[in-house]
Amino acid sequence: MIVEKRHFDGFTLLQVEGVIKLGESAQFFAQTLDRALANDEGHVIIDFSKINYIDSTGIGELVGYLGRFRDQRRKLILVNPSERITRLLEVARLATLFPIHDTVEEAMAQEGRPPEAVGEA
Repeated sequence: MIVEKRHFDGFTLLQVEGVIKLGESAQFFAQTLDRALANDEGHVIIDFSKINYIDSTGIGELVGYLGRFRDQRRKLILVNPSERITRLLEVARLATLFPIHDTVEEAMAQEGRPPEAVGEA
């Protein structure tokens, strides 16, 4: 699994490529989310356009970090998940928990910056 991190005004973009499944890739994914939570500011956008596969372990990591981001008044935003990943989220009744968008630009335009990114308390 490969992750490229980029920063935009009020957002951190994680462009993830490969598979997220039980083992090293899920552990690496969790570490990436943990670093974004601890070291970056603003909402985190995960670009799923190059994710070939995610299993229940990867979904579990997403859900676990969702609560941690919410505790900090931040969003974990999913962009361009495959039809399979979208169905998996829907079957598990998780699709409504995450903001999901077709493009990074759409996500940034519709989700807005968190209050701390715009100078509010």
